[in-house]
Amino acid sequence: MFGGQMKEMMEVSHEIIKMLNSGNLNFQKTFDKQDLIVDKLLETKVSAAEIIKDLLNLEKEAAQKLLDCADEKQQCMSQLCKIEQELHEVGEQNASLQTDIKFLTKELEELMAMEAEMQRMQEEVDEDTTEVIPSARYLAQLYHKVTKIDWDYSTEPTLIKGIHYGGEVAQPINIDATQHSKAFISDYLWSLIPTEW
Repeated sequence: MFGGQMKEMMEVSHEIIKMLNSGNLNFQKTFDKQDLIVDKLLETKVSAAEIIKDLLNLEKEAAQKLLDCADEKQQCMSQLCKIEQELHEVGEQNASLQTDIKFLTKELEELMAMEAEMQRMQEEVDEDTTEVIPSARYLAQLYHKVTKIDWDYSTEPTLIKGIHYGGEVAQPINIDATQHSKAFISDYLWSLIPTEW
């Protein structure tokens, strides 16, 4: 662009020199025109330099923005991959929890059905039961009347102590369960009970 203008200026300068050499009287006008053309050329050159400088700055800013956008895009892609991975993991956990919920729901339904069945059976037993179950105290008194043994419950678990009142004389009972077999102890205690009614 500037090369072409410079060439034109050179041609104009040569023409001016030719005119001066030929003795033309209008050379002052020609010099004025040449000065005007040179001034315009210098102004154009300065303007063009500023425009080029501005374009280079704009190009530099655009390149930096492009690099920034590329970095931002890379970060966004990285975050997107991370979010997709987390979403996949949450989806797997959700599927596992759904399976657990279905299993627990089925278990709960089965337990509720069993409870309802047990309740129904209990109601049937309550309706059908006419037999009175004796209390533990009543049974203890009955056993005492039959065996006539007064047990000592304050002893160690391996000692069997009490007093048998079934004969004419009260007979103490003191048996170490570690020294005798269960069969011997059972036979001995049964021997104390009278068989005559």
